[in-house]
Amino acid sequence: MSPRGEPSSDPLDLVTGYQGAAIVGTAVELGVADELADGARTPEQLAAAIGADPRATLYLLGAMAAAGLASEAGGGAFELSEAGSPLARSHPDSVAQIVLKEWFFYGVWAGLPQAIRDGHAGIPPWRERLGSDQAQSLTFLRALDDLAARFGDELPDLAGLESGGTLLDAGGGAGSHAACLAEAVRGLEPTVLDLPEAEQVLRERHPELGFLAGDLDEPRFGRPEGERWDHVLLANILHDHPPEACERLVREAAALLAPGGTLLVYEWVIDESHTGPPPVATFALMMLLENEGGRTHDEQAIAGWMRDAGLESVEHRRGGGPISVLRGTRPA
Repeated sequence: MSPRGEPSSDPLDLVTGYQGAAIVGTAVELGVADELADGARTPEQLAAAIGADPRATLYLLGAMAAAGLASEAGGGAFELSEAGSPLARSHPDSVAQIVLKEWFFYGVWAGLPQAIRDGHAGIPPWRERLGSDQAQSLTFLRALDDLAARFGDELPDLAGLESGGTLLDAGGGAGSHAACLAEAVRGLEPTVLDLPEAEQVLRERHPELGFLAGDLDEPRFGRPEGERWDHVLLANILHDHPPEACERLVREAAALLAPGGTLLVYEWVIDESHTGPPPVATFALMMLLENEGGRTHDEQAIAGWMRDAGLESVEHRRGGGPISVLRGTRPA
């Protein structure tokens, strides 16, 4: 299901969906797609290149062909199909980083029954994983950047910034959303604030952006007293946290605004029934599994935190996708 798609309601389609995910994840993790991007390979040639069993490799290639990701090239060889070509890291529109992100969480989702029983996440928070497995954690940031490039085009219209000025993208990771806004808003001067390790990915993906090492767990996110920004962006941050932490994050973000400045909260906003929009309802389960205390929040809660932080003219803007914007202004 794409971030903007509707899930199937057929229980058998849903329960067997893991098979396609495993085929795609294995093709990327083992480098099958990368090898085939360089030209057709027989199962024996491919197995030798990736260090795998020839018979098992044949079955994987056959399954990829059945799924439309590969095709026979003659002489017992296989090649990537047009649909399968973005699985290769070298493809200009590669989805490999997204696949690797989802492949990591493939195993985490098997723990959903336990998470429902006890209400706890199945893995440590991202900042802890950054210390224990930095490679996977930075792959996560690259995948988020690729997802934003494909599905984040509504942000500028939803943000409604009519003029430039300074913008702090707090917890902005690779800089995906700051870069999107900078391209759309003339005169905007964006800076990303995140943990120091995130700068590596930002320099790979959006080197034109400024970067500040900071920490959302610290007062003012680690920024000095008296520093003010025309705009502050909290993009896909609140769903990682329980309500009391979100209230603090919104308060700290609002305190960084100059008089008349704008706080933008770009977030998966659930309705009060917790049944829609459908992609957001599914996303709520993802947050349960990924983040201790993670959840989706409704409009009333987020708008309330913004007003409690002293912001005025709070409004909620929805587009056609699942992520919307709440914006508020610090009194002049």
